[in-house]
Amino acid sequence: MMEPRLQEMQAEIERLKIETATPRDSPIHTPAAIKDVTLVAGIKDWTRDSKGRSVHEFFTQIDTYAKVSNWAEDEKALIAKAKLQGIALQLVQGREPLSSDACTYEELREHLVARFTEKLPAQHHYTKLQDDTQEKGESVEEFADRCRRLCQKTIRRVEDEAIQRIINEEAERRLVAAYINGLAGLVGQQVRFRTPSTLEEAVEVAITVTRNE
Repeated sequence: MMEPRLQEMQAEIERLKIETATPRDSPIHTPAAIKDVTLVAGIKDWTRDSKGRSVHEFFTQIDTYAKVSNWAEDEKALIAKAKLQGIALQLVQGREPLSSDACTYEELREHLVARFTEKLPAQHHYTKLQDDTQEKGESVEEFADRCRRLCQKTIRRVEDEAIQRIINEEAERRLVAAYINGLAGLVGQQVRFRTPSTLEEAVEVAITVTRNE
């Protein structure tokens, strides 16, 4: 039912790529040619079963790329639909308001976020993050990724950008504390001694200590 539409989406993306590659002094150059679609390839297909990527992260990546690449709202909706797979794609295919060309990006995002956001209370994820520890055989980078995924589930989403920024900063501090407290053995001791302020700094220290063991 939706195969032709998906093909149209892919064709539209290819069209945008061609327009972007058109020289600015070309007689066929149009305002659309200033759009950068090179980042489309960097957006991985998303399904509910995508490991390590929540629906929030999927749309956040699209929003971020859209800002730097000058994508319009209808192009964001086009790209998002083209990147859906599995149950997420089936959901869109099976609902006329979502599969319709008239469906806006905001409507698509709102529906998918509501459908695929975990319904467990935030406190469950808070506790799980605080109690999480590095597993045997798990690298410091893998443990950091796991902590980051857990932390994402504790972040409350609001419309006010200033408030959201504060919430995100609090989440980052929570993430760093959980990570350094959960690191095992001598590595954990050394990282806690250095008192890193960001997760990236903590991981860097952990990697250095691991290599010197």
